[in-house]
Amino acid sequence: MAASRSRGDVHRGKGARRVMESEPAIFAGTVFSLFGGALLVWTVARVRRHRPVALGVGPVASATLASVAGVLALAAGTWCFTRL
Repeated sequence: MAASRSRGDVHRGKGARRVMESEPAIFAGTVFSLFGGALLVWTVARVRRHRPVALGVGPVASATLASVAGVLALAAGTWCFTRL
């Protein structure tokens, strides 16, 4: 009887671990995705209005760097969601 209890406990432990490990992945994926999307929207809005994306930096370099950072953040968010 003790052997059947330990099997049940092990199974429930794995399920509990899976839920506990997925919550940080969901949180991190959401944060990365929101940040990346907002950064890309903000960058596009600044470029369309011919406003500087970053002060003291060339317009092409700052728009490129902000776009790359936004895409990388979206990729990190996607990667987090694939780990669920």
